[in-house]
Amino acid sequence: MLDELTNNLAVILRDEDLQKYAGDAFGNFVKAVAFLDMGASVDGIKDVKDFVFYIPNALFWDKMQRYLFGTFKCYEEQVKLSSKFTKDNPNYIKFVKRQIHLIDKMDADEKIDYFANLTRYFLLHDMSIALYYKLANFISICTPEELSYIKDCNCDQKFSLNTMISSLYCYGLFEQVEREQGGADYVLSGFAKALKSSSLNFDEGLYTGKCFLTYDDVEPFSIAEPMPLETLNNLFENPDGGGH
Repeated sequence: MLDELTNNLAVILRDEDLQKYAGDAFGNFVKAVAFLDMGASVDGIKDVKDFVFYIPNALFWDKMQRYLFGTFKCYEEQVKLSSKFTKDNPNYIKFVKRQIHLIDKMDADEKIDYFANLTRYFLLHDMSIALYYKLANFISICTPEELSYIKDCNCDQKFSLNTMISSLYCYGLFEQVEREQGGADYVLSGFAKALKSSSLNFDEGLYTGKCFLTYDDVEPFSIAEPMPLETLNNLFENPDGGGH
Protein backbone atom coordinates (compact mmCIF):
# COMPACT_ATOMS: atom_id res chain seq x y z
CA MET A 1 0.00 0.00 0.00
CA LEU A 2 2.73 2.49 0.93
CA ASP A 3 4.66 1.77 -2.27
CA GLU A 4 1.55 2.52 -4.33
CA LEU A 5 0.94 5.79 -2.50
CA THR A 6 4.61 6.72 -2.88
CA ASN A 7 4.55 6.09 -6.62
CA ASN A 8 1.36 8.11 -7.01
CA LEU A 9 2.75 11.00 -4.98
CA ALA A 10 5.97 10.98 -7.03
CA VAL A 11 3.98 11.14 -10.28
CA ILE A 12 1.88 14.07 -9.06
CA LEU A 13 4.89 16.03 -7.79
CA ARG A 14 6.58 15.52 -11.15
CA ASP A 15 3.65 16.18 -13.48
CA GLU A 16 1.01 18.26 -11.67
CA ASP A 17 0.98 21.85 -10.42
CA LEU A 18 0.34 21.67 -6.67
CA GLN A 19 -1.07 25.18 -6.58
CA LYS A 20 -4.35 23.95 -8.05
CA TYR A 21 -4.75 21.87 -4.89
CA ALA A 22 -4.41 24.84 -2.54
CA GLY A 23 -6.95 25.52 0.20
CA ASP A 24 -10.11 23.43 0.22
CA ALA A 25 -9.02 21.66 -2.96
CA PHE A 26 -6.37 19.75 -1.02
CA GLY A 27 -8.93 17.01 -0.53
CA ASN A 28 -8.68 16.46 -4.28
CA PHE A 29 -4.93 16.03 -3.88
CA VAL A 30 -5.42 13.36 -1.22
CA LYS A 31 -7.80 11.51 -3.47
CA ALA A 32 -5.41 11.85 -6.41
CA VAL A 33 -2.62 10.31 -4.33
CA ALA A 34 -4.89 7.54 -3.11
CA PHE A 35 -6.23 6.60 -6.54
CA LEU A 36 -3.97 8.48 -8.99
CA ASP A 37 -7.11 10.18 -10.24
CA MET A 38 -5.88 13.48 -11.73
CA GLY A 39 -9.44 14.67 -12.21
CA ALA A 40 -10.33 13.89 -8.63
CA SER A 41 -13.13 15.79 -6.98
CA VAL A 42 -14.51 15.47 -3.49
CA ASP A 43 -17.89 16.88 -4.41
CA GLY A 44 -20.54 14.91 -2.58
CA ILE A 45 -18.05 13.40 -0.13
CA LYS A 46 -18.61 14.78 3.36
CA ASP A 47 -15.38 13.55 4.92
CA VAL A 48 -12.02 13.10 3.23
CA LYS A 49 -11.38 10.17 5.57
CA ASP A 50 -14.20 8.31 3.76
CA PHE A 51 -11.84 7.56 0.86
CA VAL A 52 -8.51 7.38 2.70
CA PHE A 53 -9.65 4.97 5.37
CA TYR A 54 -6.38 3.05 5.12
CA ILE A 55 -4.27 6.10 6.01
CA PRO A 56 -3.34 5.79 9.74
CA ASN A 57 -4.75 9.21 10.60
CA ALA A 58 -5.78 12.52 9.08
CA LEU A 59 -2.96 14.28 10.94
CA PHE A 60 -0.46 12.93 8.40
CA TRP A 61 -2.25 14.70 5.55
CA ASP A 62 -2.44 17.90 7.57
CA LYS A 63 1.36 17.74 7.93
CA MET A 64 1.79 16.81 4.28
CA GLN A 65 -0.27 19.82 3.18
CA ARG A 66 1.79 22.19 5.33
CA TYR A 67 5.04 20.68 4.04
CA LEU A 68 4.15 20.69 0.35
CA PHE A 69 2.92 24.27 0.20
CA GLY A 70 5.77 25.44 2.41
CA THR A 71 8.28 23.79 0.08
CA PHE A 72 6.92 24.40 -3.41
CA LYS A 73 5.88 27.97 -4.13
CA CYS A 74 5.35 27.30 -7.84
CA TYR A 75 5.37 24.47 -10.38
CA GLU A 76 8.88 25.38 -11.51
CA GLU A 77 10.19 24.45 -8.06
CA GLN A 78 8.47 21.08 -8.26
CA VAL A 79 10.27 20.54 -11.56
CA LYS A 80 13.57 21.23 -9.79
CA LEU A 81 12.87 18.32 -7.47
CA SER A 82 12.25 15.74 -10.18
CA SER A 83 15.06 17.19 -12.31
CA LYS A 84 17.51 16.06 -9.64
CA PHE A 85 16.58 12.55 -10.72
CA THR A 86 15.82 11.16 -14.15
CA LYS A 87 12.22 10.07 -14.65
CA ASP A 88 13.15 6.40 -14.69
CA ASN A 89 15.61 6.69 -11.82
CA PRO A 90 14.48 4.57 -8.84
CA ASN A 91 16.28 7.04 -6.56
CA TYR A 92 13.46 9.54 -7.16
CA ILE A 93 10.90 7.10 -5.76
CA LYS A 94 13.20 6.30 -2.84
CA PHE A 95 13.57 10.03 -2.15
CA VAL A 96 9.80 10.60 -2.10
CA LYS A 97 9.27 7.58 0.16
CA ARG A 98 11.88 8.88 2.57
CA GLN A 99 10.09 12.24 2.63
CA ILE A 100 6.92 10.42 3.69
CA HIS A 101 8.76 8.71 6.53
CA LEU A 102 10.33 11.98 7.71
CA ILE A 103 7.07 13.93 7.59
CA ASP A 104 5.31 11.17 9.50
CA LYS A 105 7.91 11.48 12.32
CA MET A 106 7.59 15.27 12.65
CA ASP A 107 5.47 16.01 15.72
CA ALA A 108 4.94 19.79 15.54
CA ASP A 109 3.92 22.41 12.98
CA GLU A 110 7.20 24.26 13.56
CA LYS A 111 9.17 21.17 12.59
CA ILE A 112 7.18 20.81 9.37
CA ASP A 113 7.93 24.46 8.55
CA TYR A 114 11.64 23.98 9.24
CA PHE A 115 11.67 20.81 7.13
CA ALA A 116 9.95 22.68 4.29
CA ASN A 117 12.61 25.41 4.54
CA LEU A 118 15.35 22.79 4.40
CA THR A 119 13.81 21.14 1.35
CA ARG A 120 13.53 24.51 -0.42
CA TYR A 121 17.19 25.12 0.35
CA PHE A 122 18.02 21.67 -1.03
CA LEU A 123 16.09 22.49 -4.23
CA LEU A 124 17.38 26.05 -4.71
CA HIS A 125 21.02 25.17 -3.98
CA ASP A 126 23.17 22.23 -4.92
CA MET A 127 23.13 20.68 -1.43
CA SER A 128 24.27 17.08 -1.16
CA ILE A 129 21.54 14.65 -0.27
CA ALA A 130 23.68 13.26 2.58
CA LEU A 131 23.85 16.63 4.37
CA TYR A 132 20.16 17.23 3.63
CA TYR A 133 19.11 14.05 5.41
CA LYS A 134 21.49 14.67 8.30
CA LEU A 135 19.96 18.08 8.97
CA ALA A 136 16.43 16.72 8.48
CA ASN A 137 17.05 14.19 11.24
CA PHE A 138 18.22 16.94 13.59
CA ILE A 139 14.85 18.63 13.01
CA SER A 140 13.10 15.36 13.77
CA ILE A 141 14.87 14.52 17.05
CA CYS A 142 14.90 18.03 18.58
CA THR A 143 11.92 19.60 20.33
CA PRO A 144 10.45 22.79 18.86
CA GLU A 145 11.84 24.66 21.89
CA GLU A 146 15.34 23.35 21.22
CA LEU A 147 15.16 24.32 17.56
CA SER A 148 13.90 27.79 18.51
CA TYR A 149 16.80 28.14 20.96
CA ILE A 150 19.33 27.39 18.21
CA LYS A 151 17.49 29.70 15.82
CA ASP A 152 17.87 32.62 18.23
CA CYS A 153 21.58 31.97 18.96
CA ASN A 154 24.34 34.07 17.47
CA CYS A 155 26.77 31.85 15.55
CA ASP A 156 29.81 33.42 17.24
CA GLN A 157 28.34 33.61 20.74
CA LYS A 158 29.86 31.74 23.69
CA PHE A 159 27.55 30.27 26.33
CA SER A 160 27.80 28.98 29.85
CA LEU A 161 26.43 25.51 30.41
CA ASN A 162 22.70 25.23 31.07
CA THR A 163 20.13 22.45 30.74
CA MET A 164 19.14 23.37 27.18
CA ILE A 165 22.74 23.42 25.99
CA SER A 166 23.41 20.16 27.82
CA SER A 167 20.61 18.51 25.88
CA LEU A 168 21.73 19.94 22.53
CA TYR A 169 25.34 18.99 23.30
CA CYS A 170 24.22 15.34 23.42
CA TYR A 171 22.93 15.72 19.85
CA GLY A 172 26.19 17.26 18.64
CA LEU A 173 24.64 20.69 18.10
CA PHE A 174 26.83 22.41 20.70
CA GLU A 175 30.49 21.80 21.41
CA GLN A 176 32.82 22.63 24.26
CA VAL A 177 35.74 25.05 23.97
CA GLU A 178 38.31 25.53 26.71
CA ARG A 179 38.87 28.93 28.24
CA GLU A 180 42.45 30.17 28.49
CA GLN A 181 41.95 30.88 32.18
CA GLY A 182 40.40 27.49 32.84
CA GLY A 183 36.91 26.10 32.54
CA ALA A 184 34.92 25.84 29.33
CA ASP A 185 32.39 27.66 27.18
CA TYR A 186 29.89 26.20 24.74
CA VAL A 187 29.40 27.25 21.13
CA LEU A 188 27.22 26.14 18.23
CA SER A 189 28.70 23.19 16.39
CA GLY A 190 29.25 23.13 12.65
CA PHE A 191 26.07 21.12 12.14
CA ALA A 192 24.07 23.63 14.22
CA LYS A 193 25.35 26.46 12.02
CA ALA A 194 24.44 24.47 8.91
CA LEU A 195 20.96 23.87 10.34
CA LYS A 196 20.52 27.60 10.98
CA SER A 197 21.72 28.59 7.52
CA SER A 198 19.71 26.10 5.52
CA SER A 199 16.56 25.74 7.62
CA LEU A 200 15.91 27.54 10.91
CA ASN A 201 16.98 30.98 9.67
CA PHE A 202 16.45 30.40 5.97
CA ASP A 203 13.81 32.68 4.49
CA GLU A 204 13.06 32.54 0.78
CA GLY A 205 16.74 32.18 -0.03
CA LEU A 206 17.59 35.57 1.47
CA TYR A 207 19.59 34.36 4.48
CA THR A 208 23.14 35.65 4.14
CA GLY A 209 24.97 33.23 6.44
CA LYS A 210 27.59 30.80 5.18
CA CYS A 211 26.32 28.45 2.48
CA PHE A 212 26.50 24.81 3.58
CA LEU A 213 26.26 22.31 0.74
CA THR A 214 28.26 19.22 1.74
CA TYR A 215 29.80 17.61 4.80
CA ASP A 216 33.09 19.28 3.84
CA ASP A 217 31.49 22.69 4.50
CA VAL A 218 30.74 21.73 8.10
CA GLU A 219 33.47 22.48 10.61
CA PRO A 220 34.48 19.24 12.39
CA PHE A 221 33.36 18.76 15.97
CA SER A 222 36.11 19.58 18.47
CA ILE A 223 37.29 16.27 19.91
CA ALA A 224 40.22 16.01 22.31
CA GLU A 225 43.06 13.99 20.83
CA PRO A 226 44.68 11.24 22.94
CA MET A 227 48.01 12.12 24.53
CA PRO A 228 50.94 10.44 22.72
CA LEU A 229 52.34 7.46 24.65
CA GLU A 230 55.79 9.04 24.85
CA THR A 231 54.37 12.20 26.43
CA LEU A 232 52.28 10.13 28.84
CA ASN A 233 55.28 8.08 29.95
CA ASN A 234 57.34 11.22 30.42
CA LEU A 235 54.58 12.71 32.56
CA PHE A 236 54.65 9.71 34.90
CA GLU A 237 58.43 9.65 35.05
CA ASN A 238 58.66 13.40 35.66
CA PRO A 239 55.42 14.43 37.38
CA ASP A 240 56.87 17.81 38.34
CA GLY A 241 57.98 18.50 34.80
CA GLY A 242 61.60 17.66 35.54
CA GLY A 243 62.04 20.53 37.95
CA HIS A 244 63.81 18.41 40.63
